[in-house]
Amino acid sequence: MERLGIRSFTIEVAVLVMLGSSILLGLLFGFSYVKLRDIVVTETEYEARNLAGSAALKIEQELRAVSEIAENLAICVQDLKVDEQGLLRVLKEVVRKNPELYGSTVSYEPYAFRPDVEQFAPYYCQSSNGPKFVDLTSSQYSYLQQDWYLKSKTLQRPKWTHPYFDEGGGDIIMTTFLVPFFHVNEDGTRGAFRGVATADLSIDWLKEKLSSLAAGRWAYCFVISQDGMFLTAPVDDWIMKESIFTLAEKEGKAALRHAGDQMLKSRSGFVDVGTALPGGDAFLAHALLSINGWALGAVFPKEELFAPLRKLHHNALILGLCILILLLAVSFIIARSITRPLQSLTEATTKVAEGDLDVDLSSIRRSDELGRLAQSFSKMTVDLKSYIKELTAATAARERIEGELGAAAQIQRSMLPATFPAFPDRDDFDVYAVMIPAKEVGGDLYQFFLLEDGRLCFAIGDVAGKGVPAALYMAVTTYLLKAAADQDGVPEQILLRLNRQLSLDNDSAMFVTFICCMLDLQTGELRCANGGHNPPLLVRRNGEVSFLGHPGGPVVGIFEDVEFVPETLTLQPGDSLLLYTDGVTEAFNNSGELFSSKRLQEEVSQSTPRTVSQLVSGVLAALRSFTGDAEQSDDMTMIAVQFKGQSD
Repeated sequence: MERLGIRSFTIEVAVLVMLGSSILLGLLFGFSYVKLRDIVVTETEYEARNLAGSAALKIEQELRAVSEIAENLAICVQDLKVDEQGLLRVLKEVVRKNPELYGSTVSYEPYAFRPDVEQFAPYYCQSSNGPKFVDLTSSQYSYLQQDWYLKSKTLQRPKWTHPYFDEGGGDIIMTTFLVPFFHVNEDGTRGAFRGVATADLSIDWLKEKLSSLAAGRWAYCFVISQDGMFLTAPVDDWIMKESIFTLAEKEGKAALRHAGDQMLKSRSGFVDVGTALPGGDAFLAHALLSINGWALGAVFPKEELFAPLRKLHHNALILGLCILILLLAVSFIIARSITRPLQSLTEATTKVAEGDLDVDLSSIRRSDELGRLAQSFSKMTVDLKSYIKELTAATAARERIEGELGAAAQIQRSMLPATFPAFPDRDDFDVYAVMIPAKEVGGDLYQFFLLEDGRLCFAIGDVAGKGVPAALYMAVTTYLLKAAADQDGVPEQILLRLNRQLSLDNDSAMFVTFICCMLDLQTGELRCANGGHNPPLLVRRNGEVSFLGHPGGPVVGIFEDVEFVPETLTLQPGDSLLLYTDGVTEAFNNSGELFSSKRLQEEVSQSTPRTVSQLVSGVLAALRSFTGDAEQSDDMTMIAVQFKGQSD
């Protein structure tokens, strides 16, 4: 098991090294991936803008070439005399020689071609058998009512039309470049509107052109008109039926709406459209065709753009994994070399834990920290042997002292009356007392007994200090109190005799604060003498609580020639007297506050009337509530006497 523990520690060290290295490599790979991704996006944006702009420029060149055909036709028919056959030949040749051109016409105002011809609008368009003639003057078509003709007549300037389906004419979806021509006045100025020359471009041609321009990195291109209508689209059902804005609203794609705004407002741009368009997550590069306001968009799938980066990152991860495995092996070897002396130390520690201090670590010959640890461990075992011997002796001595203290505490308790009720056959008074020492034994004392003349003598004292010396002094004081009370009948004489006895040969300068009281059980007369002790609490039967006198008189046991002044009063039946030591009023709580004489008086005032046992128990409960779990700092002693008077 020990060897297994060492091996586990070796693995733990190696794994921790690998884990730390993995975190660092992970952060490095993550940072490099993000940076490389930003570089790819930047380069893609630059390339995409160029590709989209180049494609738009090529289409624009085609559109410009088509528009020049219409412009040349307009110049031809406006400046030259052209007969019907000549015009037909020209139109046919124009369509035949320009395959990108779908169709062309020269349409005249009524009687503008010849005075004897009301309508004249010859039209040639592409077909599988070459240029095909279509007469636009038929009643089914009526070119004079067509939108393209009326628009040209109204605007009287060259213009590209919106894509439309030319039913009865070209019978396809097309866009037309319109060039109006006019009469020429004798002074060479432009006269009235005479007609329009057109050049038609098929939307299918536009789609084929985009396919031929497709770059290797884009998925597809599409073109939208000035109002966002799809002229080419990845979905055929969108062409001339959906605009980029209606599609965005229908599918709830804000990114598509934003892309449409950018395409029609910006000359070029590059936006992230996410999955708003078919083909998955992608970027969109766009460019504006200045010749007619159309916009070209090229979709670049992110999957394809980032494929080389992912492959590079995948290879880097494999390389990093190989490095980590190699690092793990090296770490394991190094950890094993470190843990060999630790194994010896572990075995030595186990022996010490089992009580065997005779361990040998001389095999660890190193000058590093492990070597110093082995030396310290060897020294520790030697010191432990010595300490255990000393501790065994000290423990035996402490147990002996604790036993003696226990016996002393038992003796001290036996010196104080502790059976209550103390006088069960008496109903003219009641007495109750308690002493709680701060240590095993204490220096507080109380005493009460009946004198031969029927008076009750009761007293309380507090020896300076705590522990065994105070307990011994307390025992002497208790013995001397009874002897003095037998000889003298008044409290002041008892204190005087007690003081003389205690002050003799008092080299340790110990003393006791003391109160001695005599209660005449016939009359209720109370006579007290105070030797530097806390003033008692007088509890009247009507609930009034007050302190009896003030701390007065010298303490007992220091000076031989002292006088003690008595204080007398008469107790009424039901009145009580509470004597206590300063361990009660000077009890501390965890905040360092004193219980205080004022709080003691308030506690007693709030709980009257009561028996003497209830009086003492109530004060103890208030003390426990106030101090909480704070350590008791001094002995706490109380004695309470209640005068009940003679029963009838």
